[in-house]
Formats: sequence, structure tokens, C-alpha cells
Amino acid sequence: MTKCIGLGFKRSHIALVTYRGRQNSLLTPCDRLGPYPLQAPTGRYDAQNNSIFSEGDLLADTVLRFKGRAAPCVVFTEIDFDVLDDKAVRRLFVGATRATMKLTLVVSEPSAKILLDRL
Repeated sequence: MTKCIGLGFKRSHIALVTYRGRQNSLLTPCDRLGPYPLQAPTGRYDAQNNSIFSEGDLLADTVLRFKGRAAPCVVFTEIDFDVLDDKAVRRLFVGATRATMKLTLVVSEPSAKILLDRL
């Protein structure tokens, strides 16, 4: 996050998108990432059935919930899979195409090896 801010992106232009679902993510239950307060879905909904988000400077969401939205800078994190199957490829595509200017990938070592072997 600090590198993205150092590149000139405002916190409001950065999205932290997790590859994992809400139940499996280590980020979505958090209200902070280091010094950065996170704006994350609370699991509650308003009267119009819109998600209610916590207060924070930096948007944090799952890749499936972020589908159809975009941000100038996306940190796509918690990327971890055992097999690069169709499901994993689709999830990677959705997450990678959410960034309009800068994409940073945070990938586990085993998953990075699988991706590099495919190149």
C-alpha cells in the first residue's frame, strides 16, 4: 500500500482485492492494514439491499464482490491456488482487470511457481 501511495495514488483510488472469499480471507475481518483503516463490507445491508461498509480510507473487498467495479490502483492479494484450473483462471482474470492504471499481485510461492511454469 505504501508503494502505491508513494507512486502518487490517493488512498481513495486504491482497492485491496482479495482472491479468497469473505469466509477464507485474512483481510476482510480486519479493520486496519498497518496504518491504513479499511473500508470493508460488514456483512450487513441497508433497506435497498446495498452492502454496508465500515469506515476507512482504503477499500478492501473480495474479487467476486468487486466484479464489475474498478479502481485506478488495485492490490490483488491472497492469491493462492493448488491447480490453475478454469475457476482459478477466471478469478485471476476478474481481479487483474479491475485495475485501470496499476496492478500489484501478491501471490503465494506455490501459486507463483504454477503461473511461471505456464509462461
